[in-house]
Formats: sequence, C-alpha cells, structure tokens
Amino acid sequence: MAEQQNTNRRDLLKLSGMGALGGLALSALTPRKALAQGDEFDISFASWIHGHSMEIEYPDRMVSTVRKGYAFQVEGKPGTTNWFHFAIPTPVIINDVRLQIASVLLRFTTGSIDSFVRDVHIYDGEKRIAVHDGVYLAEENSLVRFEVPETPYLALGLGISLGVGFGVEMMAHTMSFISAGGDFVIRPPQDAA
Repeated sequence: MAEQQNTNRRDLLKLSGMGALGGLALSALTPRKALAQGDEFDISFASWIHGHSMEIEYPDRMVSTVRKGYAFQVEGKPGTTNWFHFAIPTPVIINDVRLQIASVLLRFTTGSIDSFVRDVHIYDGEKRIAVHDGVYLAEENSLVRFEVPETPYLALGLGISLGVGFGVEMMAHTMSFISAGGDFVIRPPQDAA
C-alpha cells in the first residue's frame, strides 16, 4: 500500500508539471527545525523576496531608481523621507496548521550615514503587528533581524514597510536593498501537547 501511495504522489507531480522540483517543494514545506552552523532553531519555514521587487511609496522623492540583478539601488532627494515596501510570500497554512511569524530580516546597504532606515513596521494584511521606530540603520547591514512580539498567527500576508530618510549633508544619499524575509514557526495547539 505504501508503494502505491508513493506512485500516486509521483504521478500527481508529473501530471501537475512539477516533477522532481515539485517533490522538493513538497519536502521543503514539511515542518522541520532549521539547522544552521550546528545549532537548532525553532524555524518551520523561512520566506524571502529579492530587493529588486521593493515598491516605493513616493517615487517623486527619488533622484534615481535602478533595478539590478543583485539589488534595487535608489538615491533619495536630500531632506526627504519615504516608505519602501516588501510583500513577503506568505504560506499562512501548511499541512492544516496556521503559521506564526517570529521575525523579519533585512539585507541592505546605504551610501553614508546620511541615508538611513529609520522605522520598520510589520503587517499582516492591513493589521500592523509590530513597530520598530527610531532604529536608524545606515551603511552595511548584512543581516538585521526584527522580532515580532507574541509571535502572532498570520492570516492575510506578511508586509514589511521601511520608513527611510535622506539628510542634507554633502554625502551619498543612496541605498541598495538586496533582500527581505521572514522566519515563520509552527507550534502545535496547547491541548494537543
């Protein structure tokens, strides 16, 4: 019987056009603990989006925007603020279990201390679920993590909004956004333990 189930799954993947890659995708969605450098993390799923998919709320406040293969490079007008947005691919339910968001992560650089990420707001649909104001991150930020208090369940999709600022000093007002992502967890219901 077990062999028949594997054959059916394989045939289903072939019919769907997913083949071996579909099998890898299904395996990736199976809840497991992530391992990194020999340590265990309580991460059931991580989802990232490339920086060149970022959206700018006020394009008229930009000097230039260039999507490159490796990043979205922007230059802001001196003395302005803006909001940059990332829509993170969000599997809200895996194997009939609703996911929770533990943290979001960013990878970016700025051309100087006079161009900076000021605020990080995290959304589930239209509901703001975390606020990190006044972080003032500039220059090299190879991996910055922002926790989401109380690890809420996700219902409608994860969004990350960055409040940015460009000063008036004679410095570079550039930024390069490489990627943004989220770490999701699956916790069994308390009554099932």
